[in-house]
Amino acid sequence: MRAGAPGPRCDGLAGVAGVPVGHDVLMHETPALDVRALLEAVENASPAAAVTTAAQHLEDAVGARQVAFWIADAAGQALLRIPDGERLEVEKSPAGTAWREQRVEWDGSWWVPVTVRGDAQGVLEIRFHTDPPTADISDGVLEHLQTVAHLLGYVLVASQRHTDEYETGRRSTSFELAMEIQRRLLPQAFVCEGGSFTLAGWLEPSSSAGGDTFDYIASRDRLTVSLIDAVGHHVNAALLATLTVNAMRKARRDDGDLRSQAHAADAALMRHARPEEYATGVILELPLGDEPAGAGSGSETLLVRVVNAGHPPIRLVRDGTVTTVDIAPDPPFGLDLGRAEKGFTCHPLELRAGDRLVLLTDGMYEQSAATFDLDDHIARTSDLHPRNAAQDIALAFREHVDGQPEDDATFVILDWHGGTTSRDTAGGSDLT
Repeated sequence: MRAGAPGPRCDGLAGVAGVPVGHDVLMHETPALDVRALLEAVENASPAAAVTTAAQHLEDAVGARQVAFWIADAAGQALLRIPDGERLEVEKSPAGTAWREQRVEWDGSWWVPVTVRGDAQGVLEIRFHTDPPTADISDGVLEHLQTVAHLLGYVLVASQRHTDEYETGRRSTSFELAMEIQRRLLPQAFVCEGGSFTLAGWLEPSSSAGGDTFDYIASRDRLTVSLIDAVGHHVNAALLATLTVNAMRKARRDDGDLRSQAHAADAALMRHARPEEYATGVILELPLGDEPAGAGSGSETLLVRVVNAGHPPIRLVRDGTVTTVDIAPDPPFGLDLGRAEKGFTCHPLELRAGDRLVLLTDGMYEQSAATFDLDDHIARTSDLHPRNAAQDIALAFREHVDGQPEDDATFVILDWHGGTTSRDTAGGSDLT
């Protein structure tokens, strides 16, 4: 079992963390939630009020005294209540444990994770009318609350396309303009459980914004992951990253292969950037099978393809051991250096079931982070879900540099499960 994952499921409430031993449990009938009425209520509200409207609808549906949604902040260190911004620290709080470990917690309130495809967006707080608080809930009601919280996650995903309410709610501090530009380049979800793979990315910005970004997209037949580090700092670096990433996205959406995407980024910088401006980058393509859900373990090895444009080497984690993947780099994007005649090189990389790849930028070990033992932290978090591993590595990194990195530090953690689509995703997150 992966560290940090919930234990085996039990009958009754024995498997729910925080329920006091010896308390009487009053078993309720499972309420009937009218999904159509819920969606109509959400659609009739403004996008900024969609989540709170859904929470109010849930109060009536389950007979709760209070329902509130707490969104995870951008640093992954706190939960902020929508819409008033009240703050709960993740560390050592039942709400934080529910969010991080993806299990229901109880401390007088029920804390239920709100998650979509492994992207842990926050928690739902539910209080019933019992006073003093007791574990007054049945298994059926508990499972129902998990399903409703999962549905609320999709309401949030859909609604945040139309409003800044939830993006603003995630911010404990204001961003500089360069960081605002870079953040718009990032994928909408930092975590994705995609059946045969699980992925988590993280960007730890410096005060001067160093041009780092990452991207991923899961198509029908392939997963494409990229990591970019544009030269320089401040707004100009953010604009170079914007040019590079969007050139790659256009090539990908035009059905270009890995080399075409790399060439598009290179050509865009050669044409639009100044001679001394460039970007390093790594692009990875992982084939995706078409096994139906529950199809079984599938193949045990997989050949992925990698283009490295002057970027730091990838780390491979296999059976808990961290090694450096030896891939000869091409020159960075925007520095031709005679490459026009041969183009970029696609390197094969064989993965085994259970392997983990870590893509990273040089900010993880340069300047203020020069003594940060990155490989040790990768090894010590190798049995965690990529989401939790990313949070732990980012926290250790921030503490090492006293919260003041001199350069952006960015990484992506990618697990390949051996082709399986047989995942236990109750509530929106893999629990196996």
